[in-house]
Amino acid sequence: FAGDRLLMEPVPGEIILLSEDYPPYPGGIAQWAAGVARALRSANHPVRIVTRHRDNYPEVARETFPIDFIYGSRWKQFRTLYCYRWVRTMLAERTQPPAAVVATTWNMARGIAPVVKRVGIPLIVIVHGLEITRKMSFLKKRILRATLFSSKGVVAVSAFTANHVHDIAPGVPVRVAPNGVDSQRFRPGLPTETLRSRLDVGNDNIVLTLARVIERKGQDTVIRALPRVLEKIPDTTYIICGPYEADWYEHLQSLARSRGVQNKVLFTSYVPSDEIPLYYSLSDVYIMPSRELGTKGDTEGFGITYLEANACGKPVVGGNSGGVTDAIEHGVTGYLVDPLDTREIADRLIELLTNPRKARELGANGRKRVERQFTWEAAAGKVLGLVSPVSKF
Repeated sequence: FAGDRLLMEPVPGEIILLSEDYPPYPGGIAQWAAGVARALRSANHPVRIVTRHRDNYPEVARETFPIDFIYGSRWKQFRTLYCYRWVRTMLAERTQPPAAVVATTWNMARGIAPVVKRVGIPLIVIVHGLEITRKMSFLKKRILRATLFSSKGVVAVSAFTANHVHDIAPGVPVRVAPNGVDSQRFRPGLPTETLRSRLDVGNDNIVLTLARVIERKGQDTVIRALPRVLEKIPDTTYIICGPYEADWYEHLQSLARSRGVQNKVLFTSYVPSDEIPLYYSLSDVYIMPSRELGTKGDTEGFGITYLEANACGKPVVGGNSGGVTDAIEHGVTGYLVDPLDTREIADRLIELLTNPRKARELGANGRKRVERQFTWEAAAGKVLGLVSPVSKF
């Protein structure tokens, strides 16, 4: 990926990134949209974000490119219709068609695919993981397949996800472009004294998971492993950051109480965007033992938080499942573990918390790897390679 470069001559027309999520809304899809849009804009490519309007989130991030909204009160039921109406209105109002429409999920692409194909606008579909690996009805699978075949090409965030695309729609052009990280925003040595004081964690070692609090992410197995960790290193706190599903949050609280570690597990809920790098910097180890939920087809497509933690110089521990194997280089930037083996999870945490030299080595390796391979410029270059045939890769 280090050799990927953006096409310096701007493509004719505007590139529209159609994304259901955009910062400050959390998650990898939102970060992908923002990272690629900013990389395109910094290389002088005209770009526009079109995203879902959310009443319950703060104003979107200020950008140097335009941001438009799609409105709809019953989004999950009618997003296909809302996107269809948007593309029809967009084409009617523009004197020059866009150079391409990049949909950050196939769910956003399906409502516009027939329209843009008919008028000859390239459609690029981004695939992350869960949205194509989850169990779905026969009809929905047919719609997914038709949407992928209607695109000019697909960009997958991991080899794992790309393989699923090949299975669903053989013959569709697929490029693998891992998520990128802003290595200036996520960097070692950020000041954390104020945050540590506010969280009231004293001088404890900090184990961190920063992600949606849902079953797939594996916060429960860390809590189950925590008693073994605390036997060896009592001055340890496990911080769980991220918005949560109420039932799973209550389950985790109950689990912590049953294991007698409730005073060593701290839930923060939603973390403002500007504080996220501080939480990584506060941590000693970042862990997210994601697992595949077989009956649901729920799996981790990549795991950008591992790279963000690495960029802050922290060692990472992840579940050996899905696309996580693309995000973590085992034994070099962190460790891959059996996501259901609490003893292995505990032992890796103990190793890293009691061997700071090893932890620093893995974190430093992770930082170098991010700077070398995982840039938004590389991801944006893969998109441009499908928009313009003269891009160099």
